[in-house]
Amino acid sequence: MKSQITRKDFLTTAVRSAAAVSVGAVGVSLLTPSGGQAATTPATWPWPYKRLDPEDVRKRAHKFYYEGGCAYGAFNGVVAALVDAVGEPFNRVPPQMMYYGGGGAAGWGTLCGAVNGSAAAISLVVDRSNASAIVGELLGWYTTTPFPSDISNDYARAHVFFVNKSDKILKQNASGSPLCHTSVSLWCSESGYKASSAERAERCARLTGDVAAKAVQMLNDFSTGVFKATFVAPRSVPGCQGCHDSAIGNVVASVKMDCQSCHQENFQHLY
Repeated sequence: MKSQITRKDFLTTAVRSAAAVSVGAVGVSLLTPSGGQAATTPATWPWPYKRLDPEDVRKRAHKFYYEGGCAYGAFNGVVAALVDAVGEPFNRVPPQMMYYGGGGAAGWGTLCGAVNGSAAAISLVVDRSNASAIVGELLGWYTTTPFPSDISNDYARAHVFFVNKSDKILKQNASGSPLCHTSVSLWCSESGYKASSAERAERCARLTGDVAAKAVQMLNDFSTGVFKATFVAPRSVPGCQGCHDSAIGNVVASVKMDCQSCHQENFQHLY
């Protein structure tokens, strides 16, 4: 004899079924874009790269600097160009993730955001070991290159940039360091402009374009098998590591940038 279903059992079962359908709907909504079509399987990393025009990226990164800072500008300068050239999966990357990198990471003056953002873009399309080699070369190039470049100064003077904030030819200098604090401070000291000035902001916008363009040049070379790292660490690095990489020193230093960009050449710290 079949047991009768009480009103209470019926309601309990109905509630559970409705909840299951609701959870399922949420699960589907999380797995599909707003259009309702099933999301594509993420591309295998590293993502596909297509050769880009460095000058197009230079102008994009300069423009994006004024929208979200140096890290955002460099990163989005490269990625937005890849969205146009490749499409999926680059159109799913939120460039706002790089907002934090402005001013040397949340204004802390550490790694220059233009390098930070460019390195992140490089790491999307290159495997780990090769990305480290390319990023390392980009860092070395940054420390020895006078910014803003002649190209960026000429673009500004001729109003070639997508955003024209200034057509002044700005002072150029090499920082000897990848640190935002050092790079900006030395430029301000040599140019006479304050860090809060519009000229300093434009200098960093041009620098952002320069670094993103260089990153793309390196990626283009890597994609055709002709990339070669050429940066040689300054003499201060092996000199200092003679102690700091051995049992003589108490502090082990794993660096490639010029030690004397922060430390004076003396040996008082040994005593």
